[in-house]
Amino acid sequence: MSTIGELEQRAGIGATREARTDFWMRFHHLDGAECLTAGVAELNRLIAAKEAEPAATKPVTTRSKLEKLPPLTAEEERALQAYAIRHGRRWKSILNHVWMGGAPHDDGGTLRRLRNSHGPTWLQPYRLPKPYAARQDADKSD
Repeated sequence: MSTIGELEQRAGIGATREARTDFWMRFHHLDGAECLTAGVAELNRLIAAKEAEPAATKPVTTRSKLEKLPPLTAEEERALQAYAIRHGRRWKSILNHVWMGGAPHDDGGTLRRLRNSHGPTWLQPYRLPKPYAARQDADKSD
């Protein structure tokens, strides 16, 4: 069993006194229980109509959030490669720690902008591109 307030809320009637009064004034010409019965019936009708509407508030997308990010610039790739060379095998965890405010605070402007544009969760699945020479060798062997 719902209260009148809960029904009003589910039906989308505003929570202000004025909004509630506007709704109930439509039934003020009815006497006592008839007014209440007609108002509740209207609230139930509004709720049913609202629940029958398709819930299309956001378009369904098949691309992941990471695919929507802008591609890295050459400067950003160079900065990530230099950071990886400087910090070795654990460069991602060190950079993530730095991005969260920890030491050594050596991420610089380019990497800080990358954190702001892509976010720290982007870093985990990221893979450094193969060096250009290695790519050429791989292309020749194919």
